[in-house]
Parts: sequence; C-alpha cells; structure tokens
Amino acid sequence: MLLEKFKSLSIEHTEGRFLADKSYAFDTIFFAARFIARFRFGKKFRKLDLREKSSQYFQDLYCLRQATQIPNYMTEAVALFRFTGILKRIDQNLYEITDEDLLDFTSSSFENAYIFLYMLCYCVFKNDGIWELYIKFCQANDKALKQQYYDKIRGFIATHDPRIRNAHKLWALFIPKYPMVVLNYANRQNMIARTGKVRTQIVERTDISVNVKGTRANSHLPKKNAYLQEMSDSYIIETLRPFLAVSREDLGPVQYTDSFSIDVADTKLDMLDTDNATSEWKRKMQQNRYKRTNSGVVRTVQGEFRNGLFSSVPPVCPVCGFHYKKFLIASHIKPYSKCDDTYDAMNPNNGFLMCPICDKLFESGNYITIHSRTGQIIYDSGLEGESDFEYLKGGKIIPVDYIDCERKHYLNWHNEEFFRKHPDHALAPHRHEHH
Repeated sequence: MLLEKFKSLSIEHTEGRFLADKSYAFDTIFFAARFIARFRFGKKFRKLDLREKSSQYFQDLYCLRQATQIPNYMTEAVALFRFTGILKRIDQNLYEITDEDLLDFTSSSFENAYIFLYMLCYCVFKNDGIWELYIKFCQANDKALKQQYYDKIRGFIATHDPRIRNAHKLWALFIPKYPMVVLNYANRQNMIARTGKVRTQIVERTDISVNVKGTRANSHLPKKNAYLQEMSDSYIIETLRPFLAVSREDLGPVQYTDSFSIDVADTKLDMLDTDNATSEWKRKMQQNRYKRTNSGVVRTVQGEFRNGLFSSVPPVCPVCGFHYKKFLIASHIKPYSKCDDTYDAMNPNNGFLMCPICDKLFESGNYITIHSRTGQIIYDSGLEGESDFEYLKGGKIIPVDYIDCERKHYLNWHNEEFFRKHPDHALAPHRHEHH
C-alpha cells in the first residue's frame, strides 16, 4: 500500500513539508494522527479551531514546559501529512482528509507510524536516485567512509529541498539528518548529529522519538514514555524486510499487541472531547482494518490500569504473597485523585496488584510504604504488636523487578507521603539524612 501511495514523492515535492524537527519522530506522528482521527468532522479537520486542545494534548503527553514550542508538534505533523497526501490544505484553518487509508494506518500503532515514516524515506530516496548511496553508506565498514557517503546524500538533499536556500547554513546541515535517522533505526546504522557528523553509536528507539529527556521537558519530572519500550521490533523488521538496505537477523515470531500508547492517547482524547464529538471516531475505529476494537466496550481509567497491571506483573500480592486472582486489587501508588494526568492514572508502573488487606494498608501511605530504592517494606510502628501483621516485619523486601525506573518515581511520592504522616518513624528523613 505504502509503495503505491508514495510512488511519485520527491524531496522537491512542494505540497506540505518533508521530515522536520518533530515530524521525523514516530510518536509525534502517531499521536497527531490519532488526534486528527478523533476531532475530524466528516472529511474536514479544523486545525486552528482545535489548536488549544492539540497543544494541551502534546503538553500533557510529553511533559513540556516551553509553551511557544508546543503548537509546532501538530503544525509539523500536519505539514508532513500534506506532503504524503493524507491532508489537503483548504485555507489556514481548514484541511480536508484526502487519504483515509493512510490516516487509519498511521494512527493505529507506534509500529505503523514508524513504518509509515520509513517507507516514506525509502520511496523518496528511491525516487530521487539516492537509495544506492544509502546502501553504500550502510555497507561502509568505517565511520570515515560512511561520512563520505552521507555527505553526498546531504549535498543532494541540501540542493533539492525547497526549504533550503543556502546549503552551507546550519539549517541545511541538520535537515538531511531526519530521513537518515529514520532509515538507520531499522537498518541498525550510525547516528547522524545535527551538525552532519556520523557518530559511532547506533540509532536506538529514543533517537527516533521526541518524547525523551531534553531541554523542553520539565526538569523535575521524568519523561512519561514507558510505552516506547512496547514497540515490536519483530513486527517492524518483518514488515520492512523487503525494503531494508542490509540483512537483518531473524527476530523470532512476530509479536504485536495493542499498546499502552493507544490507551493513554485515547483516554487523553476522551478527556479533551468535551463536545462528545465521537460519532465519527467510533464509526472509524469500529471499521479500522489495522486495529481490532471491541465494539461496545466502555473504556475506563481504572479498567485500563487493572488490565495493564495484570499483563505486566505476576498475579500475586508482592507484600504478602496472596494470589487468588479474583480478589486482587489494582492499587495505585500515587492515588488516582492525585495523579497529574491520564498517563499517571493508567500507568501500570504506578501500581501493584495487592490483596484487600495490603491495599488498605498501602493506600496513600497510611500504614505501609515500599522503599523506592531498596524495595523494603516500611510499616507504621503502631502495627508492631499486632500478630496479624507479622509478615511485614524482619526487613521484608519485595522482588527487585518491581522497582523499575518509573515505579521508583511514584514510590518516591509514596515514601514522602508515608513519612509526612509518620514523622517520628525511625527511617523518617529528618532523623536519617541519607534516606
């Protein structure tokens, strides 16, 4: 399908814009496409009328602080969608959806958003006669030779991209980086710096996504991007294998499931959809060829949170070992009522499966907490003489697999809440500064 869609595209194509600072990232493209699919009205999408909602959407999803930059995420995605024929611009505000298949495909998963970008770069390079140069770049066995081939590719792009008026300016140096980085991920090739230099390190998933640590993130919060790790390389490589520039190893059986990214995006969209303009969305998603949906199932934050926990941690209470599945409770570390946004409320890393008793003890740090670094269970001294809670004692530590990077973030909050309620506890920070 994508070969046919992109068969005539060239770097010199003047409708819209080829890859840019944010539109080269598969997460930007996925989230933007899903937003457009939700807030379309028939075949029309009113970009400026929805600017406030789209900006809030990206700001929350990406934990952004530089307000002036936020609208660019949608603007650059829309420019790329015009370049690929998904959208046609009617005026500054109004866009017509001209390719339903491409919009459905791109909005269906992170994997398909990346495949969309890869095939776009592949077709443009083929159509412009620089794919053979790219193959030579991949085959070169040292960085200096790769640099020579990249400079030839960059020179072509810099002299044919209508955005570039001076091929020696910094802007001209880093525009060619974007298609190279997209192609280099699937082909396991070197990173290209914004200065146009070939680096030693191989392109990783975080290099082709925007929702990673950077200057635009809130410095006091970690990036909320656990869903990046769910992207299926086996699905991507097997789909793209005929179009790769190098031979890739067999990654085993293709594994592909609906991801947490879809849950987060859709619940965030539900919150923004104050006008309940969902009839078109529901019709489209029920007919979607690329993602099976369960018609009639009501999505709830707690339901998605519970499902995520059962699919990511063992069905057992890590505190006491209780394992009767029907009685296990999806316990938030940071309570739903205090969550900063939908991501926190739905993130399985913000929770444990617990028995009803431990859930009650753990709730809001009332009686127990779990140390964010060591996994040790810390309990209220008032439970010391209670025989029912002997299992809490003796420095009990939960399995280390539970204390991953994002769970640490939520447990830090829980630890602080526990010690706020129990300031005289032996481990309270004011008594042991090393805590």
